[in-house]
Amino acid sequence: MWDFPIPHNHQICFSLQPSFFVVYNMITTEVIAVFENTSDELLELFENFCDLFRNATLHSEAVQFPCSASSNNFARQIQRRFKDTIVNAKYGGHTEAVRRLLGQLPISAQSYSGSPYLDLSLFSYDDKWVSVMERPKTCGDHPIRFYARDSVLLKFEIQAGLLGRPINHTVRRLVAFTFHPFEPFAISVQRTNAEYVVNFHMRHSCT
Repeated sequence: MWDFPIPHNHQICFSLQPSFFVVYNMITTEVIAVFENTSDELLELFENFCDLFRNATLHSEAVQFPCSASSNNFARQIQRRFKDTIVNAKYGGHTEAVRRLLGQLPISAQSYSGSPYLDLSLFSYDDKWVSVMERPKTCGDHPIRFYARDSVLLKFEIQAGLLGRPINHTVRRLVAFTFHPFEPFAISVQRTNAEYVVNFHMRHSCT
């Protein structure tokens, strides 16, 4: 799948420019379908079968139960909440919500983590700070806490940045996480202006 924007006046916001998604069979060189970036049909396909849009190893042993809006109720609730927020926004609406959601396409298979520690059916955590999609997010002042879904008990937490270092609240801090597909290991890269902090997060037992 490719996203082809249509050249337009440079003064118009890029998100409002018309563009088309082309579904292309690379083996037969056949164009299967063409959708506009406000297509309700494409959004319905994306919402119901989003694993087919992003997980190249969906049927491998490492990704048996991917956490997505089409296979996980909690992930579906998060996506619906995000969609409703855009629909009810001042300059939002249904068309803008469709455009924003389809703006995620095409998705690189490496952009989503298959880690069980990010599975929303196993753990509850604030998706404002970390999510299955590996992209930079705002870095919080407190550790990210993960609670078990069945017992609601705190299971583990992740702290980004440097421990014991004073936090400058006047600058924006971003952090991106990369989780191992199944081991309890993650890498975080925090950016503050031109400074980068890399952390390796590993499981440890309290003695």
